Amino acid sequence: MKRLLLRKIQFALEHHGGSASLKDIYTYVEKSYYQLELDRYKDWKAHVNKQIRAHSSDSASFNGTEDLFYSTGNKGIWGLRQSNH
Repeated sequence: MKRLLLRKIQFALEHHGGSASLKDIYTYVEKSYYQLELDRYKDWKAHVNKQIRAHSSDSASFNGTEDLFYSTGNKGIWGLRQSNH
């Protein structure tokens, strides 16, 4: 399910031209609320935010694996890193 959520976050950023506010990302992701099983989480928005931070080398929470997102420098605005393929 995590992989599906990451793809949905990437689609949200692509939909908004490569960068978006957390609010815009949440709105986009929420359309797939049940498909993504977000009802499993007490605070699904915090879970989405956690996944973004875990996959961004700009965050202290970076998990060291896939570096998918970047901080634009504006609070709450994230961007999609370009893939290497």
